[in-house]
Amino acid sequence: MSPAGKWFVAALLLVLHFALHPLWSRWPIAPDLLAGGLILSSLRLRWGRAAGFGCVIGLMEASISLGPMGLTMLLFSLTGALVGWVRRLIYSDSDYATPVFVFFGTWLLRFAVTIFVVGDTSAGTLLVHGAGSAALTTAVCWAATRLVAAVTR
Repeated sequence: MSPAGKWFVAALLLVLHFALHPLWSRWPIAPDLLAGGLILSSLRLRWGRAAGFGCVIGLMEASISLGPMGLTMLLFSLTGALVGWVRRLIYSDSDYATPVFVFFGTWLLRFAVTIFVVGDTSAGTLLVHGAGSAALTTAVCWAATRLVAAVTR
C-alpha cells in the first residue's frame, strides 16, 4: 500500500473512533481505534513528531472521555514516541510486523490507561479485557488496511 493509503487508513480510524465511540464506550472489550490510528501513523513518523501527534490525540481523547487531561496526553504522547522510536530498530513496513505493533501498542496503552487513569487494577481488566480490546483493534485496523488497499488498486 502506498504511504498516502496508510495515512488515509489512520485518518479513517480516527474519524471512526470519534463517530462510534458512544456506541461501545460501556463495553469491557471494545476496539480502541484511536490507539490503532495513533500507532499506524506513528509508524510513518519520527519519534518526536509521533510524540507531538500523540499529545494532540491524547488531548482529543481526554476531551471526550472526561478523564484527567494531562495524564492522558502524556500516555498517548509516550505511546507515539515509543512506537516512532522502536520503528527505527525493527523493519516496520512489513505486512506482518504492523499488526504486531498495533496489538502490543494498543495492549500496553490500554494497560497504562487502566492503571493510571481509571485506577482499576483487577487481573481480568488488565489481562483479559486489554488483550481482547487489542485483538479487536488489530482486526479492525487490518480489515481497514485491506479494504483501502483493495479500493485503491
